[in-house]
Amino acid sequence: MNSDNNKKLTHVAGTFLIQADGAFLNGAGIDRNREDKNTSIPKSYRDGVGNRVPYVSAQAWRRWLRNTFIEETGWPASELRAIDLSKKGTTNKIAGELNPVEFPEDDIFGYMWATKGQGREGGLTTDDVDKSDEEFNPGRVKALMRSSPFVTSLLVSIRRKGWEGVDKGFVHLKEGTPLPYNTEFFNTHLQGVFCLDYSRLGVFWNLGDRIEIDEEKAANFLSQGKIRVIRDEGKLGKVYEMTDAAERRKERAAALFRSLAILRGGAKQAQFGTDIAPKILVLAGLTCGNPIFNHLFKDDNDGPVFKIETFKEVIMDYADRITTPILIGIRSGYLKNEADVRSLNGWYQVVVDSSDLNIAKLDGPFQEKNKEGHSIEIKVVTPIEVARGIGELLL
Repeated sequence: MNSDNNKKLTHVAGTFLIQADGAFLNGAGIDRNREDKNTSIPKSYRDGVGNRVPYVSAQAWRRWLRNTFIEETGWPASELRAIDLSKKGTTNKIAGELNPVEFPEDDIFGYMWATKGQGREGGLTTDDVDKSDEEFNPGRVKALMRSSPFVTSLLVSIRRKGWEGVDKGFVHLKEGTPLPYNTEFFNTHLQGVFCLDYSRLGVFWNLGDRIEIDEEKAANFLSQGKIRVIRDEGKLGKVYEMTDAAERRKERAAALFRSLAILRGGAKQAQFGTDIAPKILVLAGLTCGNPIFNHLFKDDNDGPVFKIETFKEVIMDYADRITTPILIGIRSGYLKNEADVRSLNGWYQVVVDSSDLNIAKLDGPFQEKNKEGHSIEIKVVTPIEVARGIGELLL
């Protein structure tokens, strides 16, 4: 498989669905509104019509993915540790290695180290540097911050009603009455949306009063030949890139998506044992950072439904920005409209009807690519094959 050479892949967007039958994956503690005060509940929110909707926080499933990523690759983990203590001796600041060159986890998921005194002491803002001969002074301490190139949503239930269940348990004592404890679980499917800024992997911006890699580390890596300067803004700062960035970028992103396809983790697994590996996974390379594959699923009594017409509209709107085949991985027997989804295999062309207000239409599927216009290929395989396939398409 080859990506479109005329369009440069900068991002990878995707979505997935987890089958969460009888699951409790992310807790919100004890429900204080219940009379018995002994029921653990999952995280939830209220939608626009008052339904209580279960979800898993982005922080939680990103941690599952980080752990799976490290377990699968065997690469060094950026372990969180205390970096500052309060006057009472308790931890008030934590950080990992803060080293995106030697720790792929830091490169992909980012970090922040907030310290006292960061900011500017007089001087100019970054916008004023080119307008004056005064020296830009970012202050004694710069903010060390790398926003995550991997942007993620919550894992949200596609079922709005009838998802609740309660497991009533008891701790039986040798003497005395049993101690009751209850757990509210959900019976639904959880959808997540994400977008990886592939172009940022292996690239670190140290400009102005915010830096992405510690300047002392940067100096050491420069002397070791591990990074190079690709942009020098003088007093404002520099932009660095790993010397083998092209190879490492592909290696790290490919490993991330392989890990996502076999995701594991979650709370109360000993009690509810949920397989959280995606049962459907959609991926495609883009020239933009829009997480385009959102809200593609709806609930049905006979299984989740893939919203094909919505999906086709997304293709029409972003055809000129999609750089790779759209890979759809599904587990057999999972989707209600599985046969319709599998029939999407093939090539499609976006055709603009000039006689009808220039409205775009999607023609296909065809067995071969049309040499004219915007053509998009759809491949329907398994979730793991999708993860492997996108790795081959990365440049």
